[in-house]
Amino acid sequence: MTMPVEQNWNARFSVRSDRKWLGFNSVVVTYAAAMADFALLLFASAAGHIAYQDLTFGFSDDPSVYIGIGLLVATMFVLAMAGAHTYRAAELVSFRRQLTAICTILPAVVVFLLTIAFFMKVGSAISRGAIASTTVLSLAGLLGLRVLWRSYLKRAAAHAAFPTHRVLLICPETTAVEPLSERATRNGLVITQTMRIGRDGSAAGPGLLEACSKHGIDDVDEVLIVWGDYGNLKVLDECLVTLRQFCLPVSVMFTGLVGEIVQGFAHGLGENCAFQTHRPPLDLFERAVKRTFDIAFSIGALLVTLPMCIVIAIAIKLDSRGPIFFWQSRKGYSGKSFRILKFRSMSVMEDGSDIRQATRNDPRVTRVGAFIRSSSLDELPQFWNVLRGEMSVVGPRPHALAHDDFYGTLIAQYASRRHVKPGLTGWAQINGYRGETPTVDRMAERVRHDIWYINNWSLWLDLRIVLQTMLGIKDRKNVY
Repeated sequence: MTMPVEQNWNARFSVRSDRKWLGFNSVVVTYAAAMADFALLLFASAAGHIAYQDLTFGFSDDPSVYIGIGLLVATMFVLAMAGAHTYRAAELVSFRRQLTAICTILPAVVVFLLTIAFFMKVGSAISRGAIASTTVLSLAGLLGLRVLWRSYLKRAAAHAAFPTHRVLLICPETTAVEPLSERATRNGLVITQTMRIGRDGSAAGPGLLEACSKHGIDDVDEVLIVWGDYGNLKVLDECLVTLRQFCLPVSVMFTGLVGEIVQGFAHGLGENCAFQTHRPPLDLFERAVKRTFDIAFSIGALLVTLPMCIVIAIAIKLDSRGPIFFWQSRKGYSGKSFRILKFRSMSVMEDGSDIRQATRNDPRVTRVGAFIRSSSLDELPQFWNVLRGEMSVVGPRPHALAHDDFYGTLIAQYASRRHVKPGLTGWAQINGYRGETPTVDRMAERVRHDIWYINNWSLWLDLRIVLQTMLGIKDRKNVY
């Protein structure tokens, strides 16, 4: 059972990928990206100076000084980015890594050059306003280029616009090939031949060499073994031994429990390698960053939504009898209980050992409640929980205690959700696992998304989730 999200079968991990990606010479992509950055920074330097002069003084003087500065910035920036290998095609499709690199290297280059200008006592000849406008314009342009590169390369891979790596797939006869083929196509690989190995080891052993030749091993660029039959590892070992006779890169992808383990962070342990299956709690700095974001965002949200909250409160009182707010016990960070605050959306106030999830056309939901639940407006008071430190803006959604007890006995990783504070929205919610979870399998999918978020947390990921939540607020599917 493998992680269904953000697990890219990526050609950049293959032995041959240092020079090729998607079967396309990555040197061309690297140089094109570097040249585009260089030209953009040079243009931004001149344009930023001219725009600042025109807006501030109504005229612009000779921009040659700033073109010279632009040449220095562009040269240093491109060399630093190239040294960090961020111009590789496989790196260009990762917007997160590109964002981190650009926001680190560009300010560092600008500060470095300004420091030199200060010590050389030529700073008076440089306009700080022009430098600021140039930096902003450069940053916007570089990020815009990254969006275009990412879109182009992913689209090209999905439509096989570039020649692809031809792959011979070797797997047990019970393996479903179609999902693997779809993932391969999205990542620049095409499965041209498939060789299945039976439980009895047929096609393995002495006959494997002949079987490989029969299945076109001489016509492929790479061999991929997908293995989940851990009671038959002897056959896998025989396959690997036989494949050493061919001058081709061979990769092994595990499924099931071992597949989940090897997806963890790998670190050396002497001569061996260990995989971290659970990320430790956020360190002091990460907690400080996340808490600062939570406080700032929740205060802003409470102030902005205050008029809306007053209207909702009046509507609840006019619509049905009962209190405006609803308090319910939930488990938070490290299993500590807290009382979550919501606008009342039902005619009942369940908070015991028997709580039933809301379903479509649920008679317990009031008329106002149906609207505020589908639009998530009933969650607005939870910003108070965030401000109190009981919740976070982004994190796994907290469930009722009765549901925690029920699913905790059925889903092995369920308790791992509490390694961070629960959130108003999360990675699972923006990936389609919002609202009712009528089956254990669907809850298991939500839990796997939550675990992925915990293991991959960053401030940028939180910002992305918040943005996608706001853009997708009109999607009321599965929310009752």
